[in-house]
Amino acid sequence: MKTQINLTTSACDLDRFESQEKLLELLGNEGIELTCYEEDVRGIVPKERVTGLHMNCLPYWYEFWRGDLKACVREFDDMDTVRAVFGGDTPEALLTHYRRDLEHARFYDAEYMVFHVCDGSVEETFTGKSRHSDADVIDGAAELLNELFSGMEDGPWLLLENLWYAGLTFTDPAMTERLLSKVKYPKTGLVLDTGHLMHTCMDLQTQEEGVKYIERMLDLHGPLAKHIRGVHLHQSLTGSVMKAQQADPPRLAATYAERTSQLFWYVFSVDLHQPFTCAGVPELIERIDPMYLTYELISRDLPEHRKLLAEQRAVFAR
Repeated sequence: MKTQINLTTSACDLDRFESQEKLLELLGNEGIELTCYEEDVRGIVPKERVTGLHMNCLPYWYEFWRGDLKACVREFDDMDTVRAVFGGDTPEALLTHYRRDLEHARFYDAEYMVFHVCDGSVEETFTGKSRHSDADVIDGAAELLNELFSGMEDGPWLLLENLWYAGLTFTDPAMTERLLSKVKYPKTGLVLDTGHLMHTCMDLQTQEEGVKYIERMLDLHGPLAKHIRGVHLHQSLTGSVMKAQQADPPRLAATYAERTSQLFWYVFSVDLHQPFTCAGVPELIERIDPMYLTYELISRDLPEHRKLLAEQRAVFAR
């Protein structure tokens, strides 16, 4: 099993490191699961330490892929914004968007890539009421990925990640099996995001309850669980926040830019990405036996990053 930390090339992540050596000090013996946003102009990220590449997954894409531009305009206000978000106004633009991730994966010689199988508008994120079924989103994602990976036989692993929106939630084995059967790329598996799975049960109160819930979903999936090649390890106990928002959603702002700001603050109040440290976590990872384990944490600065990583690492040093 290879262990990674999550990192992006955005300034808010890389500016905390004075040099590549400072990042290497933080890494220790671990690798990096990298998301490429901006160019790493200072050369902070050591190419040889990148194990995986997290794709730039768009939260709202299904209608665009289906060619429903009227629905896209309702979400983004106007066609100029639609084109700015997707890089064009045809489904081919979505493929171009993700082909940049394939290029980054080749550049870093990544062993795996991560793709979010979900779709949700700003309104749906607040209300929890999806306009599409899990099956619809799964089928659309499979079509997109089959086009994207067409002709590839032995590239990096494609690991499909669960979220709590419509799509792959890892709460319904029939939907998990549907996704795995429809994606034709031979090196396809799952990455189980523990925090995202916890968001599908808003009654969880403790980390220990979170472990038991994840175990229950693994039991439910039976032999399908063997397709889990990676784990994003973190936790959030924010069901009360989600319940409150869904019971009384905010009035959405007039413009897409303002609505995005509303969404940003809400998502980061729910999806905390904190260390998963209770008893039972090492046994959970041992049961899953993934190829890749990523300590997927969110921090505001380097001292906090060190602190959170130390807490997560300590779980496996007991």
